Amino acid sequence: MDNLHQQIEHVARTFYDAQEEVPDWEREPEFLKEEFRQYARDAIALLGQHRAQVLEAA
Repeated sequence: MDNLHQQIEHVARTFYDAQEEVPDWEREPEFLKEEFRQYARDAIALLGQHRAQVLEAA
């Protein structure tokens, strides 16, 4: 598993686990996991954009 994929999976699980009273990640259907992976991709992309803006401003 490459580093970006690991990051996406970690962030997706973190978002998922932040919900109250959810079943184990491994028991969820793939379509739901993919929804959280997309949230993670979006968050990682936004963070990258923010970092780029900060570097440009420095």
